[in-house]
Amino acid sequence: MTGRSHLLIGGFAVLCAIRWHVLSPEPFSVCTGLLGSLLPDIDTERSMLGARVKFLSRFLARTFGHRGMTHSGVVLLLIAALVGAFMGEGALQGPIGALLLGVATHIAADLPTGGCQLLAPLSRSRLSFWPYVRTGGLGEIMLLLPTLFLLGWAGFAGRDPFGGHAPYVVHHQRLHGHVLKDIAFPS
Repeated sequence: MTGRSHLLIGGFAVLCAIRWHVLSPEPFSVCTGLLGSLLPDIDTERSMLGARVKFLSRFLARTFGHRGMTHSGVVLLLIAALVGAFMGEGALQGPIGALLLGVATHIAADLPTGGCQLLAPLSRSRLSFWPYVRTGGLGEIMLLLPTLFLLGWAGFAGRDPFGGHAPYVVHHQRLHGHVLKDIAFPS
């Protein structure tokens, strides 16, 4: 997928996670989620992020190849486990969790466009979804639009997929009744 498509999918996913109270409602979480949606493509200098740090992207491309270690679900889960162990579970509900969610959406979106080494470093096999979609082509748009529609529906009109998951922060608990009854007007 192109960088714009990754940004759209990652941004929608982070907004859904905030809406479902999985992530804390911080503007910085949205920013790190968008960064995370571009981060795996740092292994190629033709990407939006890799073009800005060519020395690093060239090194990663020579060492691991494109869609190798930076597109690994195993590495992503290992990083999430380490963050949870050393920084606490609360760290995964903030900007770091949003960054990891952005990376996860990037990896998932690349599966139909050529695949990824999803199990690296355990396996160098490239896994992909059928049907194959060419990056930047009409097929990508045909895959992107329903994905964005489903994320938008699930996040803003759909039901909570976690079945009443406790909200991260409870806002305005005392405003659940009629608001005007507590206001006194001077005579």
